[in-house]
Amino acid sequence: MPEDLRQLITRHQLRGIRAGALVILVTLHFALALPGLLSSLEEYRHPWVPVTAYGLLTVILGGSVLLGLDGRPWPRGWVPTALAGAFAASVAATTQVPASQYFVGASHWSFTLVGWFAVVLLGHRGPMAFGAFIGCHLAVNTAQLLTADVPSRPIAAGMAASALSACCFQMTIAAGAKLLLNSSTAIGEALQVQERVRTRIAVATQIQTDQRRRYAELNATVLPLLTGLANGSLDPRDDEVRRACALEAARLRRLFAESDCTFDPLVHEMRACIDVAERNGTTVQLAVRGDPLELPLPLRRALLDPVIAALAAARQTARVTVVRGENQVRVGVVVDALRDRLPEPAASGIRVRTVRAEDRLLVEAACRITARPARSDRPEPPWPPAWPSWSPGGRRSRT
Repeated sequence: MPEDLRQLITRHQLRGIRAGALVILVTLHFALALPGLLSSLEEYRHPWVPVTAYGLLTVILGGSVLLGLDGRPWPRGWVPTALAGAFAASVAATTQVPASQYFVGASHWSFTLVGWFAVVLLGHRGPMAFGAFIGCHLAVNTAQLLTADVPSRPIAAGMAASALSACCFQMTIAAGAKLLLNSSTAIGEALQVQERVRTRIAVATQIQTDQRRRYAELNATVLPLLTGLANGSLDPRDDEVRRACALEAARLRRLFAESDCTFDPLVHEMRACIDVAERNGTTVQLAVRGDPLELPLPLRRALLDPVIAALAAARQTARVTVVRGENQVRVGVVVDALRDRLPEPAASGIRVRTVRAEDRLLVEAACRITARPARSDRPEPPWPPAWPSWSPGGRRSRT
């Protein structure tokens, strides 16, 4: 899983955990600790000590709210400074608590409150770090109690139950927060799996739609041909029928080649059509010049259609050339047969040139392009002459 995705999920989770813990801490700070402080001022020997401790905790709370709501890691040094300040404030406030009120009375508000400060500041570190802080805090408060007075067994049992219940509840919250943060990797992997599934479904749907559209286009020519061969209305020994079969076979091979992922789609599709001609006994030479270009699929089809039609009419030899220049793409073929009818270009901007001389036919499809990708580092093949020397003297026609 990418690191940035995991960090993003962890940040959102941490923001939610801190927001929930801060809501609890703010509520306890002002709705529980403050009334307990104000109602117990007469019980304290030096009231200014717990008041000062409460003020220090309020400052730490304000800093935690400002720094923790964005879900980012705490600033360097903030966690130890805030924990040390909260610990010192609790110890100082506890020195003024009567021995009978430790852990159970409203005057000992600092014990539970400091535990929630630890949840906010150490919840992302897990139960080990949180337990170490709470254990030290509980041990110091217990030592302060024993220094002030040793309670009786029933009172000590009540104090222990109150202290442990508060600590265990806070420990559970810290452990749950750590487990939630640890699940960010699993959540990210699940999201990636869902995204891959959605992408595959979208790609499969698009491919199926394209294939249905292309098959529908081929049905207009392939299906009548197959029907005629099946019912005997077309003679497979007829040259025109055989050329039509070769043409449709080349188109089908091009259709299959369009789904391949290749470095040079135009040449790859042209080679697929050449393979059909070679299987029919035609010797084909292919010359390619220029770097591959990103041409749209409809444009590649329009460039290849006239060339494929001429190639299907070849008897023994054919020569195919593919030229990619700075602003033009040309695909041409010279065959040893004449063909009067060639398919019209299916895209605008395609120029088809035909030259007929003796028993040879030259067909060239060209188009202009407006953009060109960066040249690759692969070497160009040697450039042979584009057309034979007889072509200027032949009879020409333009479509």
